[in-house]
Amino acid sequence: MASSSTITSKLIPWVIIIASPLLAALQLSRGSWVIDLVFWLMLIGITAQLLSMLNVKWSLAALLSITGFSLAWVGRIGLVFNYFIITNGLYQLIGTESWGPPPGSIILAIIMVAGFDTYSVGLILMNYESSNLTMREVLHDAINHLINLTLKYSYLIVFLAPFIIRLIPEIVSWPWFVGYDTPEYAAALMDLLTKPVFTHIWWYGGWTTLPPLLFLILYPIAHIVSPWLIFKLNDAVLLGLIGVSMNLMLRRMGFSRGDALLASLMATLYPTMYSLSWEFAMMLLGLFLMILTMTVMHIHVESGKHHWILLLVLTVLSALAHQVSATLLALLFITYFTLKDRDPRWLGLALIGIIADGFYTNFTMLKFTVAKGTVTASSSLVESKPASPYYAIEGFLIQLIINYWPLIILASHGLRRGNFIIYSLLAWMLVILLPSALMPSISFVSWWIWSLILPIPLAPLVTRPRLLSLITLIIVIILDLSWSWSTLVNYVFPTIGPETTLVQGVFPRACITVPGEHYAYEAGLYIVNHLNGTYVTDYCLYTFIHLADRFGANVIASYYPLNTALRLNGTVYLVTTQYLSNYTLIARFGNVEILPYSTGVAYPVYVFLISNGTSSVHG
Repeated sequence: MASSSTITSKLIPWVIIIASPLLAALQLSRGSWVIDLVFWLMLIGITAQLLSMLNVKWSLAALLSITGFSLAWVGRIGLVFNYFIITNGLYQLIGTESWGPPPGSIILAIIMVAGFDTYSVGLILMNYESSNLTMREVLHDAINHLINLTLKYSYLIVFLAPFIIRLIPEIVSWPWFVGYDTPEYAAALMDLLTKPVFTHIWWYGGWTTLPPLLFLILYPIAHIVSPWLIFKLNDAVLLGLIGVSMNLMLRRMGFSRGDALLASLMATLYPTMYSLSWEFAMMLLGLFLMILTMTVMHIHVESGKHHWILLLVLTVLSALAHQVSATLLALLFITYFTLKDRDPRWLGLALIGIIADGFYTNFTMLKFTVAKGTVTASSSLVESKPASPYYAIEGFLIQLIINYWPLIILASHGLRRGNFIIYSLLAWMLVILLPSALMPSISFVSWWIWSLILPIPLAPLVTRPRLLSLITLIIVIILDLSWSWSTLVNYVFPTIGPETTLVQGVFPRACITVPGEHYAYEAGLYIVNHLNGTYVTDYCLYTFIHLADRFGANVIASYYPLNTALRLNGTVYLVTTQYLSNYTLIARFGNVEILPYSTGVAYPVYVFLISNGTSSVHG
């Protein structure tokens, strides 16, 4: 007679087959934290059960069970993404009452339920055996094959992994942009299609000296593909290229294929790299070229074969790409000349970066002023940020430690494997970064720009021991989810505001919501086609108006737009999200809209007439 435990084990798969779709339907229609918890317990249960069956003979049933197990996990993790990440961390990870917005929640719930049911069917058919191998042996062989395949195509992996992850927010936010500056990049490229002037770019309301290489590269592409679409893909492509260049550099520096792949993934999947890609497309290009330059420099030094021409070309390109890459390479070449090789050609290469620095800053010197005991630095290179010691420690240094602790802790494991080029670069970054984190008001450059690239030279240091590195990679990915794509940090540290958080919000936007961006763009189209005069708005709305108005010639961006508008002569309009009863309303775009899942409120965009004719109004 069959034992009660045997009968129970045979009933469990049937219970799962019947219960899982019913529970999922209830959760989608009504929602209960109990049901969500039950699904987590079911997932833990089948995971434990599968691990206990690894010595079972391989069969079609075993294949079905593993397939179902995998689908259940994919659906469950997808639901977490759908209800926690897309909804800005609104719901807890375990015991939520909602799985987030459809159709994502419905599709992912179906995948999860199909996984549970497929797993259960496999259990029912488990008596069918067609092989002498155990599940453990088959899975071991499959994992080894997957590892070998991954290493064989490591360059493709390190491109696709960051590319796909970075593309997710672009798909979610379609058709609008992710990041504060991204709309301005697209608008600037649209401007260049009508008037190609690459040495000076129209940027936030005026001609500015910007690194030109990104626009030079994208200019011919923009004749074929819309600049709007280009900047939906650009940052994901550049992040993938950084992974490829990192992998190439480490392979040439003697790292094994596995270590190079692991370090490249750690660098490109690190949370702050996503903030970098959200805000600084030109810097991404500079980092890609800087890593290529470091690779050629290493080959040049170690092989004894001179590559001066290639070094010269890459150094020039790095200097044209961004100021950070120009500065770091100049410091690296000077260090190598001073400590290793007195060949004056190293100073010649460094001079390229120095000249680029001077050009980007209009050759202005750093000026220091002292007022009420606070020292402030000012120049084109520095964003002045006076801060008390307490605020500097809480808002800047603690942020730095929280972001980088996994890499900092493990850096010592790779010290014996050091490379002069990597460590020289790291030393210079720390020299600049640490004082500026403690004293942001007198930092040589904006501290946060430099802090964003710290993981790149640190990542190669943590590839030994391998197990610890894999654990760190998992921690990095978890941090990526909890820091980059949610507001968890602000919940844990409520005094840390978004203005000092390195990675801001789910998908950082230009201060306004997706509907608000659409309203601002409509306002820009209206202004271009119907009105003549001067238009004043804030920096948040400006970029979307600029998307509609080539060169934004008549649009002024201001931190205090109403005060600015009141001080202008002629016909002056104010574009704002605030309703002002004292001025003539010309046009309104959109309505007040409370967005679902507590993701904010979309406000209309108004166009007011502030002054008409040549009279000047002062407020």
